[in-house]
Formats: sequence, structure tokens, C-alpha cells
Amino acid sequence: MCTLAVFRGLSARYPLVVAANRDEFYGRPTLPPAPLWEPPGVTAGLDLEANGTWFGFRNSSGPLVAGLLNRRQENFPPRPRSAGQRSRGLLCLEALAHDDFRGALASVEGQDLGRYQSFNLFLAGPERAVVIDNASASGPRLTELGAGLSVLTGLDVNDPRCPRLASAVPRFEEVAELLAGGADAEELRCATTTVLADHGADANPDEAGPFGRLCVHTEEFGTRSASLLLVDAGGRTELFHADGPPCRTPLAPL
Repeated sequence: MCTLAVFRGLSARYPLVVAANRDEFYGRPTLPPAPLWEPPGVTAGLDLEANGTWFGFRNSSGPLVAGLLNRRQENFPPRPRSAGQRSRGLLCLEALAHDDFRGALASVEGQDLGRYQSFNLFLAGPERAVVIDNASASGPRLTELGAGLSVLTGLDVNDPRCPRLASAVPRFEEVAELLAGGADAEELRCATTTVLADHGADANPDEAGPFGRLCVHTEEFGTRSASLLLVDAGGRTELFHADGPPCRTPLAPL
């Protein structure tokens, strides 16, 4: 389970801010975010096992941001793996191949999303942000994200069933207050690092386990990296990244 927090319309300086932790098996090979040859114009991390990405952005015709989170399947049996199944990270990377939000969204909606294991896909442009998921037996769903704070994990947006939200949301709300107060990039980097590195859990630790925390550590799986993307009022992007758990690795500008 990963965590992605979206702050929209809270700051005249930074109308869009995205903060994320990537949780993954330690043995899965990856490359940190960098400008890619293909698709051109995209900055993203790369999953070397399946050639997709979990988070990236481009700024050709205004900023376009995409993030992919594996989703927990609850209401129907997991899809059996088949020869036609595709990596979820490819969906994210292919969306970023488009110049703008409209093209990216159309590319996702035009696919057979049943070819992917369950996911939450976040897409944001200058005027709109959505989450698309394929977890329902009735077909894909699209959730519009309004102004304010939205937190996404392996369930629905701001879903109270997720044990880590009990501790995550109040801490992200502190970052939202800083944004609304006109915080600069360094203030936001410091505040976001503190939140993403959090090991506390307001939920009962016996029930929540390590996945009740934002920064996860288990024997084979945990928080592998963290990112903070700032989009300013002119559409310019600034990325900070920690290529390691944020409790031990500082978010640094890329």
C-alpha cells in the first residue's frame, strides 16, 4: 500500500501540491525519478521489473501529473493472471505520454481496464484532478477531487477504513495550513518530510500493524521512496525526492 496526498487550491503560490510515499518489496528493482527518453518530456521513476512507473509528471502544455497505487480488492475475487494482463505502471506511464490532462484521461478511459490488477490512478492537470479505479465489479469509476486535501491509499479517497488515515490526515492537514498561510518550498519540504517519515499510528497497533503507519518497515516490504511535487501559479514544477525511506533519507531537489 502506498500513500498519496493531494493539496488543491489552497495556495496562490502553489495551487497543486502532491506528496507521496511508495511502498514496495525491497527486492523489486527501480530507478528514481529522472527525465525519460520515452515518453519524451516525462520525468518519472521506472520499475525495472515491468517497465512502468508509480509517479511522474510532464509540462508540455501545462502540468500533467500521474500517480499509480495498487488497490485492495474487497468485493469480488482477484482477477486471475493471464497472458493478456498488463502492468499497472504501464497505464500510468502511457497516460503521461499525452501532452495534456484531456488526452491522458481519454487514453485511460479508452482502454480495457480489466486487463490490469486492481488500481487507483491519480491524474491532475491545471484545472482538474481525478482518481480512476477498476476495483468495482460494475466497471471503472472516476472520482473528481475538489479543492482542499485528498488522501489516497489502497481504498477510496479519504476512506476511513484505511488504518493509516487516522494518523495521516491530521498531519497532512498541518501541511495544508502551511500552504494556505503562504509557505515557501523549503517550509513545505521540511513539513512534508516530517509527515511522510511518521512511524506513529493513532489506530490500535495490534489491529493496524505496520501498515497503519505512513513510513512502513517490514522484513521484505516497506517504504522505498518519497516524493514532493510543487506546481506553482505559472505552471512550473519543482520535485523533491528521497530515494529511500523518508525517515532516513532527506527529500532533496531534483
